[in-house]
Parts: sequence; C-alpha cells; structure tokens
Amino acid sequence: MTATLVRFIGLVVTAAVVLGHAVVKVPTPRGAGAYYTQRCGKTFAEYLEKDKAGPIENGVEVAGSELKCNAFLCRGYQYEDNTATEYKPGQVVDFHVDLVAGHHPGYANVSVVDLATNTIIGAPLRSWDDYPNATATTPRSDIDFNVTIPTTLGTACSTGGKCAIQWYWYASKNKQTYESCVDFYV
Repeated sequence: MTATLVRFIGLVVTAAVVLGHAVVKVPTPRGAGAYYTQRCGKTFAEYLEKDKAGPIENGVEVAGSELKCNAFLCRGYQYEDNTATEYKPGQVVDFHVDLVAGHHPGYANVSVVDLATNTIIGAPLRSWDDYPNATATTPRSDIDFNVTIPTTLGTACSTGGKCAIQWYWYASKNKQTYESCVDFYV
C-alpha cells in the first residue's frame, strides 16, 4: 500500500526528475525572451523556465500541440532573444556545467551546430561516452573543461545566428535530454 500511495502522489516521478539536471553556466548560454515564448508557446516556455536545468522532454509533454519550435535545438531558445560572441579560430573557450544532479548515466558532447539545419559541423569538440563521470579528475573534466574553436569553419559561422556551440547530454536510461547553446561567430 505504501508504494501505491507514493506512486499516486507523484513522489516516484518527482524523484526521477530531479536526479539528472544540468545546464551550462560559462560561457553565458542562450536564454529565454519574448521571441522564445512566442515561438515555442507560453506553456512550454513557462514550464522549462521553472527548471532551466531540467530535461526538455518534460516541457514537450506539457506543451503538447501548442509547441511550435524545435525544442531539441538549443532547448528551443531563439537567437533573436540573444547575442553572439565573436571567437577567433583556434581560440580556447572555457566551459562550466552546473550539474545540479547527475545520477542518470548517458553520453554527452559539445559540438558546433549549424542552426539552419540543426546538424553538427565537423567532429564534436568534446565528447563523453559515460556522462556524468563522478570519478572524473579534479577539477571534474566533465563539468569544467574547454573547447577549441575549429580553424576549419571557413564562412559557415561568419555571422551571428548561423552557428552555436551546443552542449548536449542524453541520459540513456531515463531518455532525457539536456542542452545549452552558446551563440558565436568567427
């Protein structure tokens, strides 16, 4: 009876949700704004803004048919609400991920993404087959790391709004996605 009661009042679901949340804090990632709310829908935007480190799937489920944006491209955040940072080819960019809770194993990567096609340009800049890694070195190389801006981008990322550096974590066991994007140009 206790297990049934716990399931009924949602504690089991709540526990599963809070065990794996993360978001990029450095560099400043793409965030919410008026265009995001207009494009993705008020329900989706309000739900995900309550937990900026939460899984995208939860917001998609709540929004249902109201969702009008690609939630799995930069968490639905829109370039029009943000600005791009200029990076030079070969520049090293430091990252810090706020790993609120990381008990859901999966894989992760950091890649340059073509925003028009939602495809990765070149190879991932960083990748982890086992993410998060609680046994990582100190400082933890899964939450404090750097990437190097590729020298092979050419004109693909020559203006803001064409590319983003996307941190992506997929928790395989519970099928949850976490993303943060950093808009940039070279």
